Amino acid sequence: MNPGLPISEADIEGLEAQVFCKLPLDFKLLYLTYNGGLPVREFWISDDNFEPIRVDDFKSISNIGATNVNETKYIGGCYKLMQEKNVLPCQLVPFASDEAGNFICMEAGTGRIIYFAVDTFQPDIDMHLNHINAQRIMSDSFGEFIKSLVDEDDVEY
Repeated sequence: MNPGLPISEADIEGLEAQVFCKLPLDFKLLYLTYNGGLPVREFWISDDNFEPIRVDDFKSISNIGATNVNETKYIGGCYKLMQEKNVLPCQLVPFASDEAGNFICMEAGTGRIIYFAVDTFQPDIDMHLNHINAQRIMSDSFGEFIKSLVDEDDVEY
């Protein structure tokens, strides 16, 4: 990973308060080391014949006292804006995005990693159904998700 600015345990606790959930240990350890950035192994490949997903960017965690905490480059800022606009259901915490701007989220309570396609919105159906239709489970945990990322050379199109 090409890291963002260093953070502390207190910064992670601040994010947990912002997104109303405890983050798993493997997530915390990765962020304490790298704090987001560009992944070296950037592709996630599905077992069920979907197109590979390129993880374009891991969002950062803002430092306590930062003046720009609401910017969407930060997990907390992105979460806040997506809640205000009712784009994401409240249990999904966006920590990364693909090259098309879709979100890769952690599901609060389960720790599962969920792909959320923002371009699937249908105005003629209920928002709750839109939220359900936009989701796809990628991994059962953050650690499993990170281990499953591969280099572009390993992707077959």
